[in-house]
Amino acid sequence: MDESKKMVAITDLYPVRAQYRSGETATLAVELANVSGEAATARVRCVIRKLDAIVEVLEREVVVPANGTAALRLEAGPFAVDYAGFGVDAELLAGDGKRSGALAGMVPGRGSDVAVGASRASTAFDVVSDWSRALRYGFLSDFDGAEAGDMEDVKWMAKLHLNLVQFYDWMYRHDDLVSDEETYTDLMGRSVSRSVVEEKISLCHEHGMKAMAYGAVYAASKPVAERHPDWRLYTGSGEPYDFIGIFNIMNISRDCPWHDHIVGEYRKAVEKLDFDGIHMDTYGFPKTGWSRLDGEPRRERLTEQFPALIESTREALAPIKDEICLVFNNVGNWPVDTVARSSQDAIYVEVWKPYERYHHLREIIAWAQSLSGGKNVILAAYLKPFREVGPLGEDGAENGFRLLNAVVTAHGASHLLHGENGGVLTQGYYVDHSKLRPGFLRTVRDYADFGVRYGHVLNAPGLRDVSMTHADGDNLEYAFEGFAYSTYGEAGKTWTIVREREGMSQIHFVNLASATDDRWNEAKERPAPVTGRIVRIEVDDAPSSILLASPDANGGQAVAVDYRVETTDRGMVAVLELPPLLFWDMLIVRSGTFAD
Repeated sequence: MDESKKMVAITDLYPVRAQYRSGETATLAVELANVSGEAATARVRCVIRKLDAIVEVLEREVVVPANGTAALRLEAGPFAVDYAGFGVDAELLAGDGKRSGALAGMVPGRGSDVAVGASRASTAFDVVSDWSRALRYGFLSDFDGAEAGDMEDVKWMAKLHLNLVQFYDWMYRHDDLVSDEETYTDLMGRSVSRSVVEEKISLCHEHGMKAMAYGAVYAASKPVAERHPDWRLYTGSGEPYDFIGIFNIMNISRDCPWHDHIVGEYRKAVEKLDFDGIHMDTYGFPKTGWSRLDGEPRRERLTEQFPALIESTREALAPIKDEICLVFNNVGNWPVDTVARSSQDAIYVEVWKPYERYHHLREIIAWAQSLSGGKNVILAAYLKPFREVGPLGEDGAENGFRLLNAVVTAHGASHLLHGENGGVLTQGYYVDHSKLRPGFLRTVRDYADFGVRYGHVLNAPGLRDVSMTHADGDNLEYAFEGFAYSTYGEAGKTWTIVREREGMSQIHFVNLASATDDRWNEAKERPAPVTGRIVRIEVDDAPSSILLASPDANGGQAVAVDYRVETTDRGMVAVLELPPLLFWDMLIVRSGTFAD
């Protein structure tokens, strides 16, 4: 048979675990398809890079059967690093070792999230010495018996590198988490299989993920609340606090028995089901209430009591597992100021109005990072355009996702949005999530890969946001010419986000030029490419390198940017011209003092 008809393509490339530990070997999966009527030998080369430096090259051959598929497992490393992101760029080679150019344009089997098979593919993975260095949150919410044996939901999340998974509404009751029954019905009327919950926990562990048990801190079913009226929290008019007509709000103060009760339920979840930690949920209200522990009303301020509950939970769970994870929900960014330094592992903020504009997200992230001393920041920012499809259609929702992901990631935070089987969150009740359309799944993975590939740069210690002090107006440390820009995310302009530390600076360009508003939770027009960008950067010495990377191009791989150095009355300035901007790209400017 003619060699040109032996058509083989890469249909997928991904690490098999969401994250690797320092000293571990990273396993990469390469999936291939052959649409010809004759078996063919494929030769795959994977180049592993840390920024632009090649750290390892892997090469293997595999026979792909006629009209069939094949899979490779490649072992990389081990990598003895504290924290680093790595890019993986794979290509098919012809028999002479050269790149194959005749293998693109093939459609893989149905159900694949790779739109078209190709002769090239990219992915990423990261390696950490401490799992809490880089946390990326996803969700699971389907646990009925029909889910038994289904591994695709967790596999999908692993491809997104989600190393922390919230098991949402897995429990029997909010006040009685673990059921001894195989099948039970929760308070919302959903059927739950305990064995499925346990199976999903095990699958998470196999993929390098931590399984987090959802557990509201103060919600009790009405029958339990009625049996313990002294445990309740009351309004100023003396009525029990009610939530959606199903739950009562309980008093979490240290001297109320509810405090120890809910901590005990958290302990059962970890002991009996092997969860790795607790997602301590709150509802954002009440912020104060009245208790009746001693028969007399007493004012309770929850902002003062949440830290004690977090510490009690940590003390109760720490002896069970070495790596207990706690995440506390700061609904509407409250009360970050009192809980930021408590022993939770990340600052998690569920974003609601009035935090509705892009620059509000920057404020939330910066405040959380400062108050917590640099903990991971996770924003639960649900995208309603995926549920409420408006005039811009699904395209508008997808454009909104790309811009929102860019804003959150560029500021050094991560985004809780994705879950099982292409699920995307559009509201606070995770069971009612929406689904991404199959043609967009590859883009979602490209953005996830980008955040992991450059995670150690995006979250480098000591980074400061200098967008408002070093650019525009009289500030000439960073100057931009040839396009309309904004340092605080205005609609109709490109948002220039500048962050720097000793030896390294990053400049992010987020294309809001076609946006008619700056609200993060609205559908967005597809931005027109921004052309003619000229960047001028004041430098002490000529940079050792300037790299440009984007999730929208080149598989996320960084490319060197040519520049020239001019001498001005303020010193030396590096001048560079950039290619057209699609949604988001990032410049990394390095001097000799920055360690990759």
